[in-house]
Amino acid sequence: MIDKAVLKKKLQELNRYSKELEGYKDITRDELAASIGKQWMVCHGLQLSIQTVIDIGNHLLAAIGENQVEDYVDIIDRLGEKDILPSEFARSIRGMVGLRNILVHEYARLDMEKVYHILQNRLNDFHLYINYINHYLKTEK
Repeated sequence: MIDKAVLKKKLQELNRYSKELEGYKDITRDELAASIGKQWMVCHGLQLSIQTVIDIGNHLLAAIGENQVEDYVDIIDRLGEKDILPSEFARSIRGMVGLRNILVHEYARLDMEKVYHILQNRLNDFHLYINYINHYLKTEK
């Protein structure tokens, strides 16, 4: 059974995290490269946001009996297969999982150029995800 209260809280967290990240869009590439503090803020914000995306997806899949999820990228793929997310959108965001793994396990390998690109061009993915999940919850009985 879908616990809508839990998901509502997670969606609010994701919204809060993504809005916080939006506040860093004004920094320049050079400012990000030069400031470990700004790097930590942006990277941690991305990590929390992506983990929340995964947690929401995992909860939804478990609630509908989809427990055969091998790894995190399977969660995103399965959300697309089950029409919880549009399949094209699921394909476009599946790379989030790889970024999350690098943020958590291999921070030294992190490409700040890629992080800057995500900060400038892909934060809307979180808002779209929230909208798709809310739409699913409204249509799900």
